Order: sequence, then C-alpha cells, then structure tokens
Amino acid sequence: HSKEGLKRRHCVFFANSTTLVRTRVFAGMAEIKERRMITEAELAKHSKEDDAWICLHDLIIALPKDFLEEHPGGPDVITCLAGKDATTDFEDIAHSDSAREWSSKYIIGYKEGAEEEAKTKLMPKNSELSSHGGGGVGAMLPAILVAIIAVVAYFIFGKK
Repeated sequence: HSKEGLKRRHCVFFANSTTLVRTRVFAGMAEIKERRMITEAELAKHSKEDDAWICLHDLIIALPKDFLEEHPGGPDVITCLAGKDATTDFEDIAHSDSAREWSSKYIIGYKEGAEEEAKTKLMPKNSELSSHGGGGVGAMLPAILVAIIAVVAYFIFGKK
C-alpha cells in the first residue's frame, strides 16, 4: 500500500479466532478492538464522567474524556445517560452520519441478547434508519402542518 492509500478512509476486515470485527483505517492507523458481550449490570457500572459507557443500537460505546469535552452538546448531555441505553435520546437529536461514524470508533462491545450482527456492525447511518422511523422529518410532520395551517389562516382571516 502507498502512503496515500493508507490515508484514505476505507473499511477493512480483521479476523481473529473469536469474531470478525469491522473497523476503519484513519490516517494510516488501524485500531483493532475485539468486541465482547456486555450485560446491562456491567453497563450500569460505567455511569460517571470519567468512566462513561452508553448503549446505542445494541452497541456498547466507551466514551473517553476527550470525546466528552469535544461533544458539541457538552459532556453533561451524555454523562446523564451514561450506564444506560441511550438509543432513543441519540436518535431524537438526529445526529449526522459523521457523528455516527465518530461514535463507531468507540465501540467496545455489544449488549447481552443483541442479534448476531451487533458483533460486527458499526453505528447505522441515517439512510439505514429511515425505514425504521427513528425521528427525522416524519416525527416533525405534525408541527410543520400546524405551522402551515397557521400561516394560511393568518392570510385568509387576518387581512381585512
């Protein structure tokens, strides 16, 4: 591989004796993290700012201090969810695909009882969730309709 080839982002598959783990290459450095099954009880133990784990889409994410400090919403919005399944809260915010990719770097395991794909999957992109109804425009449709009706009513009844 050339240096330029290693700098490009691409998916690479690494196999080990227990599982196949998909990871990404960033600037020529690959992080190989073996995933393991994590119980809800173990997840709950990691609920502090200096030791924060969250569960997103059956994936356990260990969030280091630098991640919490760089998070656009600040560390408090995450640490209040540490030790819990935060999938609904994560999707309610409508995180971008780049945020999803960023969080994939911190996957350390999968939730007990998760489907087999959790052993190798990354955080799903928005396009992968659109059919599953994870917020987005569909959730905002009633509010948009009310706003449109209010504007139309203003012009019809407000002008004299």
